[in-house]
Amino acid sequence: MKSLSLMILLWQKIKNSMLFEKAYARVNFKSLRVDIKNLPSSFENFTIVHLSDLHVNAKTPLYALEELVDKINELEIDMVALTGDLFDTNPARIRAQLERLSHIKHPVYFVSGNHDLLFTCKELAREIEMLGFTLLDNRFITLKRGDEALQLVGLSDAFSRYFGIKRDPKKLFSELDAKIPSILLAHQPKDIRLTQTFAIDLQLSGHTHGGQIYPFGYIVRLFQPYLQGLHVKNKTQICVTTGYGSWGFDFRFRTPSEVVILKLTKGEHAEH
Repeated sequence: MKSLSLMILLWQKIKNSMLFEKAYARVNFKSLRVDIKNLPSSFENFTIVHLSDLHVNAKTPLYALEELVDKINELEIDMVALTGDLFDTNPARIRAQLERLSHIKHPVYFVSGNHDLLFTCKELAREIEMLGFTLLDNRFITLKRGDEALQLVGLSDAFSRYFGIKRDPKKLFSELDAKIPSILLAHQPKDIRLTQTFAIDLQLSGHTHGGQIYPFGYIVRLFQPYLQGLHVKNKTQICVTTGYGSWGFDFRFRTPSEVVILKLTKGEHAEH
């Protein structure tokens, strides 16, 4: 009984500490500057909100999504990159939650995560269209500002083949204009291995949750090259966000949630 009481006391102290974060308890913004060597002058200070891993299910509180949308809408940004795992249940069960997310006023570009494919594989394109977002799975678009451009590329989740989805990154990347900067949206950080022979300047990924609960991050690192933050692999930079939601457990420990604000600037980055 004494051991049980000590365990309960310890758990209460952890829950009340700054290291513990209840799922969807707050919106933590993190700002990063990303230098891109050949960034056109018209895209200087182009600003992206990198959002990932909402894991919306029937228990996701509406007020949390409303706060998230309100805070994003207050920002002076150019777009939102939503890098997967939006859905964590059948969409029919979360209509109220999805309705809140549809009020994001900025352009939202979305790529699928493994949970999205699991719960909405056949309906994903229709659901994303209903939200007013742009589905980028296995295609790219070119953003234009006058005569200058920026390419947004998307890959469906790395587990696509298990859902009957064929992705051909070599063919997709070969269609890009190497003279135009390219940003890749891919749910899993390990997809950076696909970029090394192509002109991808920046990859945006989620999936890891930063480990979500310490020390699980050490296990995640067995499967993913990066856990969180901004890194460089050869000529490609990669930003991995810990994400906004949670999965499995409705809390985080020593790995806060985050929404990343990326500002693009013309400059050199150090190659690792």
